[in-house]
Amino acid sequence: MINRFKHLYKQYIDNTCTEDERDEFLSMVAENPDSDIMESLLDNTWDNLNTKDLSFPQADHVLDNILSQHPKAVAKRISIYQYVAAIAAMVAIITTGVYFYQKDKTEHIAQSDIANIPAGTNKATLTLADGTVINLDNATNGELAQQTGIKITKTADGQLIYDIVDDKKNTASTETAYNTITTPRGGQYQVNLPDGSKIWLNAASSLKYPIPFGKDHRKVELTGEAYFEVTSLLKDEQNTKMPFIVKTDKQQVEVLGTHFNINSYTDENLTRSTLLEGVVRVTGLSAEHASSILKPGQQSVLNDNTLKVQTVDIEEVVAWKNGYFQFNESDLGSIMRQISRWYNIDVVFEGRSPNDLFHFKAPKDQNLTELLKIFEINGINLKIEGRTLIVKS
Repeated sequence: MINRFKHLYKQYIDNTCTEDERDEFLSMVAENPDSDIMESLLDNTWDNLNTKDLSFPQADHVLDNILSQHPKAVAKRISIYQYVAAIAAMVAIITTGVYFYQKDKTEHIAQSDIANIPAGTNKATLTLADGTVINLDNATNGELAQQTGIKITKTADGQLIYDIVDDKKNTASTETAYNTITTPRGGQYQVNLPDGSKIWLNAASSLKYPIPFGKDHRKVELTGEAYFEVTSLLKDEQNTKMPFIVKTDKQQVEVLGTHFNINSYTDENLTRSTLLEGVVRVTGLSAEHASSILKPGQQSVLNDNTLKVQTVDIEEVVAWKNGYFQFNESDLGSIMRQISRWYNIDVVFEGRSPNDLFHFKAPKDQNLTELLKIFEINGINLKIEGRTLIVKS
């Protein structure tokens, strides 16, 4: 029996087991959740990763391949004094599998308390320069309006596209008109600007941008969170590149052509700008803040007093754009703020917010009921009343 269990464990971790073998293995784990053999096998797996020679990002990358095999609900509550994130992620695979075999034995949120709240979708409103407000949820796909030689089109897959249809009219325009696209809680949207730049707007965010762009620079204003893929443009015959500037309430990011993410929600204590490709300069608007130039894989972190740069896991930063929640050792408070925005719910903590950290990856398209199971199996006491999620200490 022990040899069989070890064999199935290896097959499961290597992702080479059949469906029958997987069911057999998870049944054995469910019957013996505190097995010394399981603990020994997990320790050996950890040792084989040779973590002394691996940085956290590398270790997380190895384990993320495992996590992604179980996207429905993979999580582990991590005590500050327990295993580091990587080993916790491996334990999570097993505990998650066990949960589905112990549904009738696990204390979880009563179904009568759960509202079947769906995940967010492509939702936004577009406010034109003349004050016209277009609800993109209800607007018919196709052309919405024209401004200074630019056609605005809505596509079926949640994109707002700006195309130059009259170049002479566009370049001759001397007046700057501003459009604003706003996503509600529970919504997201993509904007393709006339210069070819693409912007993905996260929930509860807004982007204000000129139509058309000026001749010397391109400047937009952001609240909330967005991912940018900026097209490189030349502004004169000397091949001088035209800068693209993103302004938030606390900082300004200047780029020439690059991919980056900015998180500037007002309910977060920090403003984070993360670079995936190219080069950006981040400048705090306060006099105490010096500028920082980011390289790919780096993130600037701005608070009221300092602007610092750190290396981060890029996949975690842009998981929201790629359709996932992903948290690598994140506290419950920050996780719940993301959940609140995406499911358009309020989150209330009764008592102090737990200090435990979580490490998990889960798809954003599942309803709230499914997502909350992640926290159930880790002992978090939750209750839903209407559109309010109560987290009990």
